[in-house]
Order: sequence, then structure tokens, then C-alpha cells
Amino acid sequence: MVMVNKFIRDPLWATLVGALIAAMVVSFFVFVQSGEAAPQAADEQPSSTSVSPMIAGGTAVPNGKYPFVAFVKLYRNGKPDASCGGSLIDQDSVLIAAHCLLNTTGALVVVGRTDLRNKNRGQEIGASRPFIHPHYNGSGYDAGVLKLRRAVKGIKPIKLATAKQNNLETPGRKLMVAGWGLAGFNGTHPTNRLRQAQVPVVSDRRAERSYDAVVEPPGYEPPLMIAAGNSSKENACEGDSGGPLFDSGSRTQVGIVSRGYYKCGTARYPGVYTEVNNPNIRNFIVSAAKR
Repeated sequence: MVMVNKFIRDPLWATLVGALIAAMVVSFFVFVQSGEAAPQAADEQPSSTSVSPMIAGGTAVPNGKYPFVAFVKLYRNGKPDASCGGSLIDQDSVLIAAHCLLNTTGALVVVGRTDLRNKNRGQEIGASRPFIHPHYNGSGYDAGVLKLRRAVKGIKPIKLATAKQNNLETPGRKLMVAGWGLAGFNGTHPTNRLRQAQVPVVSDRRAERSYDAVVEPPGYEPPLMIAAGNSSKENACEGDSGGPLFDSGSRTQVGIVSRGYYKCGTARYPGVYTEVNNPNIRNFIVSAAKR
């Protein structure tokens, strides 16, 4: 995986105070180069592209520990263009960030493969159709669903948090994030092996205060987002976008990796995740998965 660009969502970041700050706020998306043929999606996507993050710090995941975590290779105009993370939410649906799907024309999903170099493990399935939340605006409602051309076999999907599970978002609670994104905070260490990092939930008030200080309010929207990761040692990073933030004990997904401030986040600026159990977001996910 080779990173060649970073995407900033223009509708939100256009109001930033200066070019330096604008360069620091990024979606966790990474471009890749490959010679594989592109599976084609049924519908054209919107006209702008974004990509995803990787786990900085953290630890390597043992083989088979999180088979529901998906690696998604994205295509544009028949050519491999970018990669994101994702999560298997039923046998033929993968949850991903909306910004990963913009301007793409196809996707190849890999599940059950911890090390991307091990072609003998896991399942590779092309996507038949993508869905993007209708209210996605470059910031909030950053959720999308990929329908697969065939069902995944032998892998138990991750569960989605419900409205009754707000306890999973309690500030200080440790959640897990996993992905194949950059493994170094300086943005120079991509990895072929799935990595995991345990990150603490940050209060909405603290996250709102932090982000509203560097972007035009609302830089952080509490009803739609979860903030986690106040450590400079472990966090989601570039290449992890779309991947799951989840409770490792119950294997329940709480968030979708969305964006961060200054590469992989800092103690002051935690990573931002789409809130899965927001009714408008969860209803969209469930409805799209049934199509």
C-alpha cells in the first residue's frame, strides 16, 4: 500500500483559519497501487473521492482474531485507486465510511485475512452495489454500506450497537480499533498485517471544545460522532478509514473510523468516529444491508 495523497473535506474545511490548519485535518484514507482487474459496481458514485486511515502504534492482531474486519480495495474508472477498512455486518454487507465510496466505480472486499500477503486465507468478494447515507455532507453521517456479489461463508458478522447501548460510549471506556493503516505517527510505515489499538472514549464536550477551536463550528457534532483516543502512542491513522471502533468483549461496533486532526490525532485532538447507534445512522445501515 502506497500513500500518495490525503483528503480534506472541502465543505467543512474551507472555513479553516489558514492553509496550515487545513493541511492538518485529514480523513483516514490511503491510495494503493495494484494490477488487479476491477470489479464494477452497478451505480456511479458521487463526484469527489476520499480515503481511509491505519493503526498507529498498537499491536499486531493474531491470525483469525477479528475475521469480520474487512480490507476494501476501491476502484475508479476500472483502476485500483484507494483502500479503506470496513466491517462485515451480515453475510453479504460491509459497513464502511461514506467518504471512502465517493467517486468510486467498484470495490473488492477481503475478509478473514489478517495478513494481506497471505492469499491462501480469507475470502475476496467483489461489491455489487454501494450505498451512501443520504445526509452525508462531508462531515456528519459518514456511513456507507457495500453489498457483496455473494455471501461470506463461515465468518460471524460484528453486531451493531443499539440505542440502548449508550453505556459503550461512556467517557474513559476502552474500545478497540483495528485496521491496516499507517503504523507510525509520522505517516511513513504502512503495514500488511492487521493491527489493533485500544483507545479511550473522550467526552463529547471535550471533543467539541477541541475541534471547534480549529474548524468552523460545528467541527464536532455530538449526536453524530464519537471521539476516542487521547494518546499519542495508539490511535487510528491514515488508511484506517471505514474500519470499526468496537467493544472487543461483546464484539459490538460502536463507531466507524471517520477523521482526525494532524495525521493520526494527538492527546488534544482525538480521532472522530461516526456514531453507529444514532437512530438516523443505524436505520440507514440496517435498511441498506437488507437491499
